[in-house]
Amino acid sequence: MRKMKDTEKRLIELRRDFHKHAESMWKEYRTASIVARHLMTLGIPVVMGDDLSVKGMQFQYPPEEKIAEEKRRAISQGAEPELVEKMCGLPGVMGIIDTGKEGPVTAFRFDIDALPFSETDAPEHRPVKENYVSVNGGSCHACGHDGHTAIGMIVAEELMKRKDSLRGRIKLIFQPAEEGGGGARGIVERGCLDDVDYFFAGHLGLTRLDGKPLPSHGIIGGTKDFLDSRRYNIIYKGKAAHPCGNPNDGKNALLASCVAALGIHTIPPHCQGEFHQNVGVMHAGSSRNTIAADSYMEVEVRGENDIVAEYGEKKMLSVVKGAAEAYEVECDVVLIGKSSSGASDDKAIEIVMRCARTIPWFTEFHDVGSVGGSDDASEMLRRVQKNGGVGSYIGLGADFTASFHDKAFDFDEGVLAPSVELFVKMVEDIHS
Repeated sequence: MRKMKDTEKRLIELRRDFHKHAESMWKEYRTASIVARHLMTLGIPVVMGDDLSVKGMQFQYPPEEKIAEEKRRAISQGAEPELVEKMCGLPGVMGIIDTGKEGPVTAFRFDIDALPFSETDAPEHRPVKENYVSVNGGSCHACGHDGHTAIGMIVAEELMKRKDSLRGRIKLIFQPAEEGGGGARGIVERGCLDDVDYFFAGHLGLTRLDGKPLPSHGIIGGTKDFLDSRRYNIIYKGKAAHPCGNPNDGKNALLASCVAALGIHTIPPHCQGEFHQNVGVMHAGSSRNTIAADSYMEVEVRGENDIVAEYGEKKMLSVVKGAAEAYEVECDVVLIGKSSSGASDDKAIEIVMRCARTIPWFTEFHDVGSVGGSDDASEMLRRVQKNGGVGSYIGLGADFTASFHDKAFDFDEGVLAPSVELFVKMVEDIHS
């Protein structure tokens, strides 16, 4: 009992430290440095930088001056300079536990990035009251990745204690930039998943098939509804003019955006699967008495499968370009994010559920649940499946104070220790 309490305390301390020092995509140098040092201290070889990920595969990658700024900030907050440099601008880390005995290869993915907005400073918010609110303005752990990172670190500890009784190899992948940065893509293309027989990623919460959030003490063995997601920035460039003096000389970028937004939201559904579209951001114009010369939109389309997503993407781009032609404005279309559809395997789900039923904390069991969106863990899952392996995306039940991606998000930390126990039992099930 004392050992369990000590583990719970350490998990909470780690999680709150990462929460307080939240780092959004491509800024995770401190987080990755702490993880790497922890793994190395345990005697686990680590893979970083160009050996972990292929450059040029990333989305929304910052300019060099911003990278340098974030490295300095991370070092000032405790990152080791030598480890930061070894990341080569790609802040992630993979630890490989090799038992030295022939056996299967299992990989776990833990996403480490925060979201790119500031956390609430409301006095009733627990991180404010207990002094672990994010000190990094513009970065906030509002999706539980701080918890995922802490879980992965303690899983590493527990597996090293059991190394002599295991066979095969276990890869622990601490991935940057899940939240729109395509952090999985470079890792997949580097070949880190090519020899993997079993792949697992877990996420706090998720959704039951009845549409209700998965509460504390609940477990979802896997999800089968990863949506193919394609995200674009749209920039219209027109010509300013006075709306009374010479309106005929103007090229109205604002109206082009409006027509495009309405058109995108009227794209019909597809008979071969679920389809969603959204224009989430629109900015245009400079003053009330000037025809808007510039406008900017952030758009996404999602599909249940490749066919539906490609259909939605093609229709969306047609609408966007048609609006540009109608209003005689220039149009720049920039793909800034993409992740694949995917589904967990029944064999992997069975392993999760078999192990979860031996852990007293879990009392609500669901073989299958819903992602409710996208996660680029699907890129890793699909690569493993392509090579003959199996995998699952697991829901770890936790009560929330607010929904995912809300600045007031926080979660029941009671889920952390049972999640470690689950992942360790899964490794023992596969590798004993």
